[in-house]
Amino acid sequence: MKGSGRSGRETERPTLRPPREKEGTERIVFENVTLGYVEKPVLRDIELEIFRGEAIGIIGPNGCGKSTLLKSLVGLINPLRGRITIFGQPVMSARKRIGYVPQRETLDISYPATVFDMVIMGRYARIGLFRRPKEADRRRTIQAIADVGLTEQMHTPIAHLSGGQRQRVLIARALSADPDILLLDEPTAAVDVRAQREIVALLRSLHEERNLTILLVTHDVNLIYPMVDRILYMADGRVFIGSPGEMLTREKLERIYNANVIVTEAEGRICVIVGDVHHG
Repeated sequence: MKGSGRSGRETERPTLRPPREKEGTERIVFENVTLGYVEKPVLRDIELEIFRGEAIGIIGPNGCGKSTLLKSLVGLINPLRGRITIFGQPVMSARKRIGYVPQRETLDISYPATVFDMVIMGRYARIGLFRRPKEADRRRTIQAIADVGLTEQMHTPIAHLSGGQRQRVLIARALSADPDILLLDEPTAAVDVRAQREIVALLRSLHEERNLTILLVTHDVNLIYPMVDRILYMADGRVFIGSPGEMLTREKLERIYNANVIVTEAEGRICVIVGDVHHG
């Protein structure tokens, strides 16, 4: 059996914050959106609003469309039907406002690049693909590297970094473009427990200090519970959203983990304990 036991400050559940901007156009809006392939839609008829400054945890079974949803927000996947707007703009017009952190496996460690080389690539969303970085871009890159705690590794080849450090490189690359929205696809996957906690602490800080809107795909609900305002749950092509207390139910979580699940609560914090895998 595996569980999530944490102590100290990280285990405290902050008071659930209301969305910080509920007026005007400061929202990400999905209007009757269907995503996927013509022969096989993955998500159907999505009606969803995410407000500026919210932190959203995205959960659901494998293959339910979590990564697809993120990719639709950066224009990598176009809706089959419906419309997506980001702070009042079409997706392609708003891309400069978004930092996208894909799964760590997308980072090619065979490429002979240092941490600085990888992070400054994030500036090209601002300066243009065929323009040379200026001194201001270099300063912003150095700051983004410092923000994720990798200053001492700035000139280290990425192949020499640990898994957690490589994940931080991807986050720094997204931050270097000064985004208003940060999308993260399983940022704590395949790294050790210490690195997981450090990454979540970093994201929580960024969310609070910069009023970043964060959408984070994860399977570890215990890990992200202290930092999210709402949980978005996907299943059978549909999307549901609510407070962590509303969405982290035994029924939903057993579908995600394909295992027996116990959901407990102590001192205002939900804890999910995952048991043996179902058989049959």
